[in-house]
Amino acid sequence: MSDKNMKIVGVNIKRLREENETTLRQLAKGLGVSASFLSQIETGHASPSLSTLKNIADALHTTVGALVGESDVQTINPVVTEDSRRHLKDIGKGVSMYMLTSSDPNKQMEPLLFKLDEGADSGDSLYKHFGQEFALVLKGAMELTLNDTKYILHKGDSIYFNSSIPHFFRNINKGVTEALWVVTPPTF
Repeated sequence: MSDKNMKIVGVNIKRLREENETTLRQLAKGLGVSASFLSQIETGHASPSLSTLKNIADALHTTVGALVGESDVQTINPVVTEDSRRHLKDIGKGVSMYMLTSSDPNKQMEPLLFKLDEGADSGDSLYKHFGQEFALVLKGAMELTLNDTKYILHKGDSIYFNSSIPHFFRNINKGVTEALWVVTPPTF
């Protein structure tokens, strides 16, 4: 995440935390992170992982999109062209995510395009959250772990699962892997 984006995320987290009348220590304890780490996130001096950002959004009853400053203004044109996709940079090392829809506060699912560099993965450990997910591999191959079970997906393969199951994914392809990912409820 760029320095500017980290500052926006931090300001939004702090604002929402204060609006919810939650102390830094209370939120940190609920997230299982240190208050000093959360303070660094709020001041823009640390960048949270995607799973931590999602957990913060859930705890603050909002979406990751709201935390990163996505506008809540719905566009009149529902079409998102390939060259107008919003790129969410540096969500994970080697993992790029692209928004496939316009901003809409009423949407009930979030279609995303994931591009994983060779060897890239979703983070250091399994993570879980509320909702459901669907993934379709468009190019390459990936390994998706649900609890202790590993699934290998190649181009054209898809998977559907409850997000409350601890999960992890990684690119096992030599080269970039691309996947269409649909998450509900929306998180961006």
